Amino acid sequence: MAPLRFASLLGVVLASIAFLFGLSILWETWTTGKSVPGYPSLVVGLMTIGGVQLIMIGIVGEYIGKILSELKARPIYFVAEHSEKRADAETTADAGERTAAE
Repeated sequence: MAPLRFASLLGVVLASIAFLFGLSILWETWTTGKSVPGYPSLVVGLMTIGGVQLIMIGIVGEYIGKILSELKARPIYFVAEHSEKRADAETTADAGERTAAE
């Protein structure tokens, strides 16, 4: 599930960079009055869509990963089950070996 978390993180970073790049383009256009037609809006749009897609892939992947781990139905701990069996075996073995002096 680590690659899926990385995809989510990469999506957040990419969307944040797109947002900041869009703000810088708007600031430059408002302050200087010159802009490159078409290019900045295309880059910001593509980066935003790519970032949102990566975030959604990461979220869906996390969800599927959690479903998979639940479907495996593996118990978390075996310690209690094994120690109870061992303790039961020791008490039955000890009961047979006791002497009348005990």
